[in-house]
Amino acid sequence: MKRKMIIALAPTGGWGAGRNNPVTPEDIAGQVISCIDSGASVLHMHARDHSGGLTPDQSAFAQTIELIKQQKDILLEASTGGLSDLTAAERILPAAHPAAEMGSLNIGSLNFGDQVYRNSVVDVRYWIGQMAEAGVKPSLEIFDTGHLHTALHLIAEGLVTPPVNFSFIFGVNWGMVYDPALLAYLVSLLPAGSRWGAIFIGSKDFTAHLAAASVGAAVVRVGFEDSCEYNGKTALGNRELVAALRGALTTAGYEIACVDEARKILLG
Repeated sequence: MKRKMIIALAPTGGWGAGRNNPVTPEDIAGQVISCIDSGASVLHMHARDHSGGLTPDQSAFAQTIELIKQQKDILLEASTGGLSDLTAAERILPAAHPAAEMGSLNIGSLNFGDQVYRNSVVDVRYWIGQMAEAGVKPSLEIFDTGHLHTALHLIAEGLVTPPVNFSFIFGVNWGMVYDPALLAYLVSLLPAGSRWGAIFIGSKDFTAHLAAASVGAAVVRVGFEDSCEYNGKTALGNRELVAALRGALTTAGYEIACVDEARKILLG
């Protein structure tokens, strides 16, 4: 039997309006719906205003989800991340939406370009508690090797219930740079039964995505949040990226998980 692979979508780039970036609820929903038809089963989404900026106002976030859910089903991973001046309490608000089934949990701080991406352990503990109250499964986001050791400590404390979902993020300045040996090291440290995915910021093709799949990734992600480029082209919309990744995965011998299958893999 061919192994099922989950395609996750992060549809909106962090630069705001322009360059075909979907920022309004209508534009985001329209692109997400077309991506579901092309094989995406997980949606990673931030709460943004109509100009694309991160915001504590959940109205556009809620409107986008409503527009999507009126037509299609998808597993929603509510994002609690992104560079901003939002408080810890404001950052967790998307995970309180009734449709949120998973939530991104940023495990540690790092230099993010010329800024500092702050994720204190105090805040991480708070976010874990809030997700637990909401019945939301955390996706432990690992931007650097030390973050994984922090995550393992939190798991040992009993704060995160196995089986645990991990996301390895490569390519952020100044986090981890993708290398097959580094990925192998990270995977070797995971608790038994963990599910993991890989995200490649600034990728130019799907070489790393396929390499991650070949060593056990359950999820690989595309979308304007990560990169608009693929195989020598610049995508005009997210559907191009999802369709191209689906083609690469099926050519490599994988089957693409539907939404129900993604739920079984990530939430089962």
